[in-house]
Amino acid sequence: MSESGSFSFPLNQRLKSKKTSELVFATGLKIKASPIIVRFLDTPLREPVAAQVMVTVSKRKFKRAVDRNRIKRLMREAWRLEKPALENRLIADEKQRAIVFIFVGNAMPDYETVRLTIASLVHKMLPTKPDQD
Repeated sequence: MSESGSFSFPLNQRLKSKKTSELVFATGLKIKASPIIVRFLDTPLREPVAAQVMVTVSKRKFKRAVDRNRIKRLMREAWRLEKPALENRLIADEKQRAIVFIFVGNAMPDYETVRLTIASLVHKMLPTKPDQD
């Protein structure tokens, strides 16, 4: 697995596999927190990392590539700062997870909104430990 607690976002942590991303959309769980939806699935990944992430923004809602790229950049930065908690839990549980963040808002967000939304989604995605009896 990857280094625990690292705030970097290297290329091997980006979800690029078409097969895996289709599997996430077909069978993954979905959590909504306006203006972002996250879909995720615990599945074996090709890389030895805890999680691989993909970010998407609708071309229909944001016609200009500059706007889409800006939103994706904000989402990647927010993920980079919020991921250590989730990664550490996944590493402890010896799981791997494919994650897709989808921006569904209609207006250009500010960084603080994106960061708070990603933080709440990461908190909701944390795997729960079964009670030890």
